[in-house]
Amino acid sequence: MQTPALDRFLKQVGKVVHHLNTTVVGLSAVEAGTATKPIKLDISWQPSNVIASSRQARAFIMQATLVTVAEELVAYVVDLAFSPACSGLTFSSDANRANKFKALREYCHLEENHLSLGPLLVIHWRNKIIHRKSQAGLTKGQREILISESDVVKNNYKNLDPVLLLQHFDVNTPTLKDVSSLVAITINFVKIVDRSLPEPASKSEVLEWLEYLDLTTNLERVERVSRAKGKLDQGITNFLMTHCPYLKDSYFQYVYDES
Repeated sequence: MQTPALDRFLKQVGKVVHHLNTTVVGLSAVEAGTATKPIKLDISWQPSNVIASSRQARAFIMQATLVTVAEELVAYVVDLAFSPACSGLTFSSDANRANKFKALREYCHLEENHLSLGPLLVIHWRNKIIHRKSQAGLTKGQREILISESDVVKNNYKNLDPVLLLQHFDVNTPTLKDVSSLVAITINFVKIVDRSLPEPASKSEVLEWLEYLDLTTNLERVERVSRAKGKLDQGITNFLMTHCPYLKDSYFQYVYDES
């Protein structure tokens, strides 16, 4: 099913990608010397080397993007863990980001391949950026799996070379291709996770979702008003499509009672 966690993740990561692309476009103008500081912009900006400053800023936004996407990915995992979609997904309160991600992958019975190793690399890269002494990284076996899928990765992600990607990870110098591709892989992984989750399959499961989303009281109000107007079906449909479209079919299959 398409969970609320997926909606939030896609919206937030979509913003991150837009900010990344906007910054890269702006910095290309700075490096080319076609961008100047507006007079009314009250900041100090007098780089001794415009090209070097632009490239350093570009490196910063690459790292910032990886950190933010890693945080959004873990937020997605935690959202699922507390939702009715993954009642069996558990991890200890002190579990680190990588272990939370591993718990989700194993819960969904997803194999270790580029689609799961890409997001894991994002998490490890976040740790390297935040913690300078971090030794986080893929295991030897995981690196071999990623490299073994080079053809698939290159064909699907703008000729991204896993060997170069791992080299850039080792020295903590992400390129635009690295970052853009890892974000795309992470989005694809999250979509696969969501598709693997079952739709509510009973009245109690639908009601559990409504309670989790804090929609029960409001929906009951809509039912009363719509029934009085003789437009029960339309009223409920409008409400569900506005607040939780992913529950509409299950609601009408298991809960709806027009009597």
